[in-house]
Amino acid sequence: MTMTIDDTKPTYSLKDRWNNHCKANADRWFYKYSVDVSSGWIYYTTMYGLQELLAQTDHDTLVETRKLGVLVHAAVMPLVGWLRNTIAEKRHVTKESPLVDRMKVNALAILPLQAVVYAGMLMGGMYRTGNWDLKSAAAAWGIGMLTAVPHSLIYGPLQDCYRKFFGVQPAIKKTQGTSLETYVG
Repeated sequence: MTMTIDDTKPTYSLKDRWNNHCKANADRWFYKYSVDVSSGWIYYTTMYGLQELLAQTDHDTLVETRKLGVLVHAAVMPLVGWLRNTIAEKRHVTKESPLVDRMKVNALAILPLQAVVYAGMLMGGMYRTGNWDLKSAAAAWGIGMLTAVPHSLIYGPLQDCYRKFFGVQPAIKKTQGTSLETYVG
């Protein structure tokens, strides 16, 4: 018994299927929303959880703070993504812009929200556990604010790479028409 391959059916690689999936969904609001939210979950839940451990936050409060973080990110990360897009467009910041300009876009979009939201998350974690350790909460918030700029500088490009992987436009895009083909043609 021999098996034959039907040459009339196209075969698609996983990469082709992924690219088709991304193209089909890239303009859907919930798809964009889920890409921005999941990028925030992956990055900030990990990083701020580690920072809270360094601030010697008790484990129950840390878990409650991270659970609140997941909910808060569901509300805030699309706003961060929108702010990054808006600031980059208004300031005409692209991949070719100086590093300082790209850093400003990321910091301006993330820092104001983070200061307020993170304080609320820490207070909510203490409220939910009943462990009102204001000293460790202040230390965690202080570490969070001191590292907020470096985090925003890491998270901005990470969010753009994550968006690109899922077929969503990054906030800081390449300038159109600067390829060699433009000059050759």
